[in-house]
Amino acid sequence: MNKSDLTEQLASVAGIPKVKAADYINIMTGAIAEALVRGGKVTISDFGTFTVQQRKPFTGHNPKSGDPIAVPGVRIPGFRAGKGLKDALNT
Repeated sequence: MNKSDLTEQLASVAGIPKVKAADYINIMTGAIAEALVRGGKVTISDFGTFTVQQRKPFTGHNPKSGDPIAVPGVRIPGFRAGKGLKDALNT
């Protein structure tokens, strides 16, 4: 399922136009992204928690020459499934 499929399903279930459904999805994903950029976390009950994780810097290797390369640490988004989602997947 992609964003367009999600938009169609939301519009169908909620009985709203697809344009409104797309706006709502954009608002929600934007709010989640904004919270993560500020370093916060977003918890949606029975679904899961979005967090920011820190990947440590490490020394990698160039695959062509074998030379070592310093790879900097980065912040990455993380997701941990909630109990409701886990139960839905395992029933």
